[in-house]
Amino acid sequence: MIAPEMPADQFWGIMGRAMQHGVDPATHIDALGTELRGHTSEEIKSFEVAFRRYLNKAYTWDLWGAAYVIHGGCSDDGFEYFRRWLVSRGRDVYELALADPDSLAQLKVRPGPDGTWEFEEIYSVARRVFAEKGGKGDVRDYSEREAGLGGPGPSGEPFREDPEHLARRYPNLWRQFGAEPLG
Repeated sequence: MIAPEMPADQFWGIMGRAMQHGVDPATHIDALGTELRGHTSEEIKSFEVAFRRYLNKAYTWDLWGAAYVIHGGCSDDGFEYFRRWLVSRGRDVYELALADPDSLAQLKVRPGPDGTWEFEEIYSVARRVFAEKGGKGDVRDYSEREAGLGGPGPSGEPFREDPEHLARRYPNLWRQFGAEPLG
């Protein structure tokens, strides 16, 4: 059974406070864990539902193409970790990127320790805190399926792995990362 989704302001408040602790993944994960420990098991379920819905909403060809340009390529797993990173950056970055993926070129964000804009590890925080609080089962079982992992496919118009196409579709990202992608 799918749990109710946490209200957007509450979800983004939690993510924003955790994000203030820097780009170091371990510090960010600890901060998010601390935030979630202040909530009930039911609220953590609702957080997970919201987290997964934001991930699924970002499962678009436009964003996948942007990640492709930024990293000089982007596998299924890479796009999953990119979307996790995108949600971890907070509401403003997330919403602007969904509206215009090329806007990611405006970010003054350093890449993580692995040199990319990916954050695989953030996805396990709610599951761990839910288990610590005595939650039954895996917190992800109370949410819809994640896009790309048995859920829906990407929305929108697919990008082409062609430099001319990518330069036209993502002019700002191409100027910034086309010759020197992250990673």
